[in-house]
Amino acid sequence: MKRIFPAAALTLALALTAVLSGCGLFSAPKADANFPSDVAASRGEESETEWLASLSEPTTELRRAYEEAKTDGYTGSYLEFLSALSLPSDDSLGVQTALRSTVSVNAGFTKREGVRNVSYRNLGSGVFLDVDTAEGDALVLTNYHVVYSAGSLGSEKIAHISDEIVLYTFGAEVSARAIEATFLGGAMEYDIAVLRVEDSEALRGSAARAVVAADSDSLVVGQTAYAVGNADGQGISVTQGGVSVTAEYVPLLASDDVTSINLLEIRTDAPINHGNSGGGLFNAEGRLIGIVNARLETEGKLGFGYAIPANRALAIAHNILDACAASSSVRGARVATLGVTIETEDSAGRYDEETGRYYIEQKSVIRSITRGSLAERMGLEIADTFVTVTLRSSGGAVRTAEITRGYMVADLLFEARVGDTLEVSVSRGGELIVKTAELASRDFQACD
Repeated sequence: MKRIFPAAALTLALALTAVLSGCGLFSAPKADANFPSDVAASRGEESETEWLASLSEPTTELRRAYEEAKTDGYTGSYLEFLSALSLPSDDSLGVQTALRSTVSVNAGFTKREGVRNVSYRNLGSGVFLDVDTAEGDALVLTNYHVVYSAGSLGSEKIAHISDEIVLYTFGAEVSARAIEATFLGGAMEYDIAVLRVEDSEALRGSAARAVVAADSDSLVVGQTAYAVGNADGQGISVTQGGVSVTAEYVPLLASDDVTSINLLEIRTDAPINHGNSGGGLFNAEGRLIGIVNARLETEGKLGFGYAIPANRALAIAHNILDACAASSSVRGARVATLGVTIETEDSAGRYDEETGRYYIEQKSVIRSITRGSLAERMGLEIADTFVTVTLRSSGGAVRTAEITRGYMVADLLFEARVGDTLEVSVSRGGELIVKTAELASRDFQACD
């Protein structure tokens, strides 16, 4: 678990950002008035809240039942639908599902103390990305800082990455059932690592299952959240809380204890302890909504735990897997870069009477463009407001993101590969402008 910068430093960082954002903007082009929902409305689509609601996946069985009832002719609101029901609730069933996808992670290192070498271990957690219990094989997602130690001798096969990684499933946290794993790849910049398990007798025939993710872009403030992991290194356990903030950027100190990084995070008040790092934050149905990676360790601040949103964590993990599969010498991610800085020029909270839910919609505006970048070649301009970004893979798959929050641009780029086609729609001077380009190797940067 890495410490977040103290609150005073966080305040300073935010203040500095505000000052820098104001510099030199008096002569900058001004963005038009359009939010993405305004562009949708101009096409004759639903109201702002109806359009935003259409982008969000139902996050519970009850919400899905409501959507089915509407299809069958029900005309009441979601709150009216709930008030007409009298159903028992048993979140423990979802937690049991989450337990099957969770592992304890035990990573060994050696450091120098005086005149002798001393062994020590990082204790954390992880979730199964993929698992084959017939063969005893698996892929495990965890935090980079769980399997990396800046204080080690650095004599490992990959400097400071553990050569001695052992996993344990729930209820089988004894040496006789240890699961040996190796580091496959990771990205310190995003605090994500992927481990590989091969031919493990302890995993073969077990109840382990690959984690099933919810859409983290559809999270609701206040919904129940369960942190499942190896708290305090004492074995897999569960703590309960809620989602406090669905997405915010938080400054952190990276695994090397030197590099400052800014990570997209879900904030939760579910108790987070050392050892929870790399484990899952789950919803009441046992679906993954985030990868726990930090907490605020400042006196007087309670309930500030953090998790990397599942959409982003999984996109980075699969990026790492594809990059490693493409080259045996690669150990990290290869991320497409647009070459722009994005500023949130305006943000609105929109309340939907039908679903009883608040949606956040932001106006994400380009404030600078790097010379020679993909964005410049595409013909994007300063003051363009993002509306949609579409990725067409060379294999034919198409994925479109309506950019209601600025981070969604980066999330889609994690899924991009060389040869894919990127289509960006922006609002410029009240008009919808569409730009397209094929992604080449020069549009990607290494993140190890």
